[in-house]
Formats: sequence, structure tokens, C-alpha cells
Amino acid sequence: MPIHETAVIDKKASIGVNCDIGPHTVIQGKLVLGDGNTVGPNAVILGNTVIGSGNTIAGHVHIGGLPQDLAFGGGETYVQIGDNNIIREFTTVHRGTKEGSSTIIGDNNYLMVASHVAHNCRLGNNIIMVNAASLGGYVEVNDHAFLGGFVGVHQFCRIGCYSICGVSTKVTKDVPPFMMVDGNPALVRGLNLVGLKRKGFDTARREMINRAFKVIYRSGFSVSHCLEELEKIDPSNGDIAVLIDFIKSSRRGILFKSPKSANAPPGSQEE
Repeated sequence: MPIHETAVIDKKASIGVNCDIGPHTVIQGKLVLGDGNTVGPNAVILGNTVIGSGNTIAGHVHIGGLPQDLAFGGGETYVQIGDNNIIREFTTVHRGTKEGSSTIIGDNNYLMVASHVAHNCRLGNNIIMVNAASLGGYVEVNDHAFLGGFVGVHQFCRIGCYSICGVSTKVTKDVPPFMMVDGNPALVRGLNLVGLKRKGFDTARREMINRAFKVIYRSGFSVSHCLEELEKIDPSNGDIAVLIDFIKSSRRGILFKSPKSANAPPGSQEE
């Protein structure tokens, strides 16, 4: 597959086999582009960036640019991108801000037009970010999460696995795994049942997650009491364990239910 004659490729860059690099693309710095990647016209890939194999990077994508952080001191920072990702037009992925740190994107993700991944974000696998979804610095997005168009995620927030954020949702606290959230400010509206079905969760598995949902969002318990009750459901259940671990490790606090809920736990956004 061809590398267009107008592409500008730094001699320090390592380009794998079978890469298709479009016209007027700029590849600059000590970066690694693995095998079988397609890079569209007018894309820019900079700095200490390592990209795996089989990725499709559309035209006008900008990867490895300086972090939008006033504290950035100009040190050596990085971007790491895995395999088989689709990164569409005008998406931006910025490198880390602290010396030696990285922005990391896993495998099989789909970042649609004008998505933004800020410095030091960590994205897992099989994530979808719809047009203009935007992540602040240090955001963590877990596997199989879905972010609708124009979603804005505050820095340091976490998006749990198999969750979904509706269009234009403003996320300022952690989104627990398996949940459906929406609104400004974001609030939990229910379980992501459609998404769980599509991902192959059988009835028994969904019912177990629904039991946990009722403990967290319908009991009126405090967070610590919720954790105690979750641990009673089935300590050996993997999905329950994921929820417990996510809640225990939350620094910003988790999102709670809509204001229609009669009993919001202390510290929730319903107070």
C-alpha cells in the first residue's frame, strides 16, 4: 500500500509494512507506526507516539500534540495507541503532561468525528465516542463504554465498563459500570439494558446486575451501607465485584439517581 509522495515523514520515525499514508500528512518525531495502518490526508502525528497495527486514522486527525495544561513544563511525554482502532476526522489526542507520563488508548475503539482525548486519559477496549465527545485530563474510560455525541467528561472522572452516556451529558462524577446516564448535570436513569443485551449478557446475568442496581439506587442506603449489601448478594459474582471495586476506588464520588428518587444517598447530586 502506498505512502503518498507529498507526505512528510521524519527520518526518526519508524513506519511498519503495508501502511497507507495519505497526501500532505505530517509524521514528526521519534514515533512508531505499526503494520497495516491507514492514515488519511492532512493528518498530523507528532512526538513520542507509539501506534499499533491495523488502525484507521482519518484525514485531519491530530495525535501527539501538546497537552492543554498550563502546568505543562515541556518534558518528554507520550501517546500510546493499540490495534484496530478507528479514529475519525478532526479527532485530537494529546500527549501526557507530567514528565514521563502517557495518554493511552487500547484496542478496537471507535472515536468518531471531532472527539477529544485530553492529556493522561486512559481508554480501554471496544469503546465508542460519538461525534464531539470530549474527555478532560486524566479521565479513565473502561471497556465497552459508550459516550454519545457532545458528551463532556470532567477531568479525573471515570466511566465504568458497559455504561452509556446520553447525548450532551455533562459528567462531573464517576459513572458506575452498567449504568445509563443522561443530563446536565448527569444523573443515572437506569441500567444500560439494551447495551448489555447487545454485548451478550444473558437474562440471569442481567438480573443479578439489576439486584445490585436496586441496592445502590432504590434502597436509600448510604454508600458504605450499599457496599455492605452488595457484598451480601454474591461475593463470587464477577459483575458485582466490578461494581464494588469501582465504588470503593472512586475519588470523585459516583453519580446517583434522578431527582425523582425519594431517597438519595448522602453526598449525591440529588441533594
